[in-house]
Amino acid sequence: MRFTKILSVVLSFWLPSTLLAQNVVVELFTSQGCSSCPPADDVLRELALEDGVIVLGWHVDYWDYLGWKDEFSSSENTKRQIGYRDRWGLRSLYTPQAVIHGEAQIVGSNEGKIRMYVDQFQNEKPVLEISVDTSGNNADIRVSALTTRLPAADIFLVRIIPEATTKIQRGENAGRTIRYVNVVENMTWIANWNGQSDVNVSTPFSGDSKYVVLVQAKNFGPVLGAEYLN
Repeated sequence: MRFTKILSVVLSFWLPSTLLAQNVVVELFTSQGCSSCPPADDVLRELALEDGVIVLGWHVDYWDYLGWKDEFSSSENTKRQIGYRDRWGLRSLYTPQAVIHGEAQIVGSNEGKIRMYVDQFQNEKPVLEISVDTSGNNADIRVSALTTRLPAADIFLVRIIPEATTKIQRGENAGRTIRYVNVVENMTWIANWNGQSDVNVSTPFSGDSKYVVLVQAKNFGPVLGAEYLN
């Protein structure tokens, strides 16, 4: 069975426009060991229901020592947050942290500010087209520029758990049952893109899992585009 889809996505950093764009990416760095995180997890669940928004929940591991190990946490997730910290020159890591389209960061429970940024980035001219053609457990991904002066980028395949529920028994959130959406299991680099020429990538994937194709400027730069693979 083959499935093909094409979408246009945005990069606000270069081309402002009033054209409605799709699929602004909201990343949340969170932890089951963080007492401030459940309200942010709730915000992420609400955003996941909206058209034109792809959310990703990155569970970091540096709160695991507080009496409860987050079952979804990993050092790789923490390294991604460190990359954003270093890019913006922040003094330290913190949770909950929301990163919107790789261009803005805010406390993850500040729903009003997050939605402000989402609206801002959705009202930008599309600069990138992603097409995905899947057959069996193989995906053919094509990335094409819709404008000039785009930066070099990485193309990633992000495996996610669409929904998960955890009853936390110890630590700062002991006794709470928390529901999550789009929990990141891992992210795999699949190709470079020069920001100009069309690029075609063929990659295997597991049909039992869900994935997001993420195109991001090098060195934790702006997100250029994203689409669900399946």
